[in-house]
Amino acid sequence: MPPALHNCLRRILPLLLLAALSACSISAQAADGNTLMAQGHFRQLYGVAEQRLKANPRDAEALLWASAVWDAYGDFDKAVDYGKRAVEAAPNSSEAHCQLADTLGDKALKLGVMGGGIPLARQMRHELDTSLQLDPRNIRCLKESMGLYEQSPAVVGGSKGKARETLQQIYAINQAEGALAEAALLQMQKKPLPEIESHLRRAVQGNPHLYRAVVDLTSILASDNYRRWNDAEHFARIGISADPNRVGCYNYLAVALVNLQHWNELDAALAEAQRHVPEDLSPYYLAAVALLQNNLDLARAERYLHTYLSHEPEAGAATRGVAHWKLGLVLEREGRRADAANELRAAMPQTGNDPNFKKDYKRIAG
Repeated sequence: MPPALHNCLRRILPLLLLAALSACSISAQAADGNTLMAQGHFRQLYGVAEQRLKANPRDAEALLWASAVWDAYGDFDKAVDYGKRAVEAAPNSSEAHCQLADTLGDKALKLGVMGGGIPLARQMRHELDTSLQLDPRNIRCLKESMGLYEQSPAVVGGSKGKARETLQQIYAINQAEGALAEAALLQMQKKPLPEIESHLRRAVQGNPHLYRAVVDLTSILASDNYRRWNDAEHFARIGISADPNRVGCYNYLAVALVNLQHWNELDAALAEAQRHVPEDLSPYYLAAVALLQNNLDLARAERYLHTYLSHEPEAGAATRGVAHWKLGLVLEREGRRADAANELRAAMPQTGNDPNFKKDYKRIAG
């Protein structure tokens, strides 16, 4: 090899390797971000999105993730803003338009008809239509579109018939997803729970790895109307096997095991949940609430609530204020009224407007 060429390659190869490693890192981040979003790990996702946006403020994928994070935390103004920026950065991305539609819908629901929700619902319809033009097989967007058709007034394009047509499109793409979508449609229509349950069972039978179907079925089995704890435990474990890194089925497994009074299995399930989903301790909180409701092992409930309060809550989980409130109720039953009053005072800033909290506060700390 000529010396000049050898020296040139010595200079270039490290740069090429660095570029390749950088590309791999970005690809890994993208995979990780999409997985975190699907699994509901929004605190982690925020860190990934923030890192990417520092490097490139027009990173459409990171903007979409940031929109999903703020939507999950209920800051719909920020969620819409990031969604719009994602669409501007990637106007041909079906997912970006779908994410923006999702945030517009949530903001519209918050504002209501009289508060300005109708214009936002119209914008949502436009974004969904654009998303489906770009990708007619986008199941997430088809479900959003079906829901908007079903629940919106005619003035913003609502149509029960179009909702059914959209449902059939989902069935044509994937039978299990279709059964899951039909269960959601029946729920919107306030149909009886057994009818909804049957469609969820069809979805799970069609694809036991369709996590949303498994967790929705488990939620019905563990509801106050059903309380079928053995079945709830069975399907919760199916969901955990399908994806051990999502918290939903651990939540229902914990509640089922409390009601079955399977204490060793409960401790094992909570330890497994904390190992796989360490940033979301909701199973501890929900187990404690179930113990409180059943007046079982209050010392255990107290311990679980202290564990829950040791971390910041994940998006959508019980707030610290609500956890302090429940801990106060546990301490009250244990006869520790002064400690209970302190917990309710700690809860006051976040829960003070709740009528039920006001009653408990007056009784314990007032």
